[in-house]
Amino acid sequence: MLLSVPMSWGGEEFPDELSLDSHFKSATNKITFFASAGDDGAGVSWPAVAPNVVAVGGTTLNFSANGQFKSETAWYGSGGGVSAYESEPAYQKAYNIPKAQGRRAIPDVAYDADPHSGLAVYSSNLNSNKGWYVFGGTSAGAPQWAAIKSLGLAADNNKFYLDKATKANGYFFRDIKSGSNGDCGYYCAARSHYDYVTGLGSPLTVKF
Repeated sequence: MLLSVPMSWGGEEFPDELSLDSHFKSATNKITFFASAGDDGAGVSWPAVAPNVVAVGGTTLNFSANGQFKSETAWYGSGGGVSAYESEPAYQKAYNIPKAQGRRAIPDVAYDADPHSGLAVYSSNLNSNKGWYVFGGTSAGAPQWAAIKSLGLAADNNKFYLDKATKANGYFFRDIKSGSNGDCGYYCAARSHYDYVTGLGSPLTVKF
């Protein structure tokens, strides 16, 4: 059985996190863990940064006046950066991420997280008001990627980085090339291929 586990939580890195990373390792490689990368802009959070976890960053969807999709850009709240403690995993070494300096980089992938273009949710009793609300955050993106895993069955970091490196990468990901999540220069700006705001990009398929 193949499983996907979404984790819409996280916190600042800490020295002892390495001793806890084993909780996210599947002995049979049949479980994929997805974690939100954070909603406070540039910065690294755990467990998203654990090497056996897919870190999900955030984007903003932009629409025309009649509601048609126009573009997708980096969301200013998306977490991302280079770990202070985790070593660079093999799948990232093979992809050759710039400026990682031998450390784990996040996010790996991205999903719409801007509350202005987020998910429509109906509540029968939210603050005593029922009706439709729009929610965002990378905490919404993690379960969306977990759902993609359940549909395509092969979604994990090893596949993501291999697929992004092929000439057919546009079949798998929308490459987010504009937007930022702070004022930290290179590490805060979206760009082609991989960046520390949206990772490899947002999904265009479930067949990784």
